[in-house]
Amino acid sequence: MFQQLKDVILAATRQRQSFAIAIGYSGKDYLVNTVDVPKVLSGLYAIAEGTPRCIKDQSVMDIVPGYRLIHRLELQDEIKAFRKAYPNLVTHSPFLADYSSCYYTVDSEGVVYSVDSVHGAEAISKSLQIFLATVLDCYIRGAYFLDADGYLDYDPEFEGQIGSELNPDYQYWSVTRDAAQTGEPGNASL
Repeated sequence: MFQQLKDVILAATRQRQSFAIAIGYSGKDYLVNTVDVPKVLSGLYAIAEGTPRCIKDQSVMDIVPGYRLIHRLELQDEIKAFRKAYPNLVTHSPFLADYSSCYYTVDSEGVVYSVDSVHGAEAISKSLQIFLATVLDCYIRGAYFLDADGYLDYDPEFEGQIGSELNPDYQYWSVTRDAAQTGEPGNASL
């Protein structure tokens, strides 16, 4: 998992030069954990600190469109907010968050989920490693790109295609998923 996260950070940094600084990546492995981090997330936080919620330059906030890696010093508060919003998901640990109580989580079995108040918890990948490989592929193949204002954006259909290739057993990535639910083609971003 270490190498996949490093590769994602480097791909994001190629698009946005100060991304590595914003996410707290020093280029070294095994940062000292300063707060309690759930074991299932320790590999992520051994590489990067995460992005602070109130980062000044919002153009470098997202690791995937719309979501930031929760900063390790904010993680315990974010876990509490997650547990309050989704009390039935006690085996889930959030690691990506937006500003409206939507999350990407990993459960105690290592399965990655998209969690929001509309769709609930939907499994999207069988492991954090495959999820990160999916994110990396989205950067490399151009599903993730910068919009005219320099913010991370994405092509939902292309993201769904890439996600389906790497996560064939998960309906989340289906190009028809959102079309059936919202009347529009494509997927919600990772």
